[in-house]
Amino acid sequence: MISIASTTDNNMAIPLAVEYASILENNQKSQFDFYIVKEKLSQQSINLLQAIQDIYPNCHQIRFLEPLADRYQNANTNSPDSDIINAYYRIEIPLEVNVPRILYLDADMICCGNIDKLWQTDLHGHAFGAAEDSGYVNRLKEMGISKEPGRYFNSGLLLIDVKKWNQEQISQRSRKIANDEPKLLKYQDQDALNAVVDGDWERLDPKYNLQTHLVRRENGFNPIVDRRASEAEAIKHPIIIHYNCFDKPWISRNNHLHPLRKYYFAAKNQLIHRLANFIKKENSK
Repeated sequence: MISIASTTDNNMAIPLAVEYASILENNQKSQFDFYIVKEKLSQQSINLLQAIQDIYPNCHQIRFLEPLADRYQNANTNSPDSDIINAYYRIEIPLEVNVPRILYLDADMICCGNIDKLWQTDLHGHAFGAAEDSGYVNRLKEMGISKEPGRYFNSGLLLIDVKKWNQEQISQRSRKIANDEPKLLKYQDQDALNAVVDGDWERLDPKYNLQTHLVRRENGFNPIVDRRASEAEAIKHPIIIHYNCFDKPWISRNNHLHPLRKYYFAAKNQLIHRLANFIKKENSK
């Protein structure tokens, strides 16, 4: 059983449903449990997400978790890059689930292939695995933590060893930084988590979190030369695409279109087709 967790609100409910559909379509031999932290979700959005369990036989369960805003009352929720508090909720998920391992995914991703190898990744004693942030930002240096390149990860995908994470109190330590040092955290939860672990995480292949900066080469090439080959391969053969900038396929901004938007619309069409068949079958009973 593969356990996946995400957070969403009404604005991201449809993209999340499409994302989960893409996972289920591309991994039909695996069984999945999904955990969703819901932020003011309408009943219509809840019904859409719950319908995934009805139309995909490999979806074992959709479980909703309550939002945890009270734990981040002093945190930065108005950064230049994000103004929502639910970005922090991923930090708390390992405290809220009773599974040995969980894969956290942002709601703006799409799956293009099999994730068995990702799920089975050896974390080599680390509490979690992640992909390097492809913006190659020097946030650890800017926060006064580390000057070494390549130690800053993107928090959109986290493969978590729940027991190890909780033993190291990563949730509690990250929450404390978020509430005590809100002005320090430009990238909210991502900065908090990176500050806490300071490079102590398992590096995942970028094909499992292919970020927009890398697709567009907006920030040039990785300063660590040995990592450039795997990044080039990820662009050619992605497993999970992360639409983590403003050109998300479901948002049109002055014709600034994402070069890999076709994967999202293909998955959306598959979901619509399955929903239509399910409704037709239900109405014929």
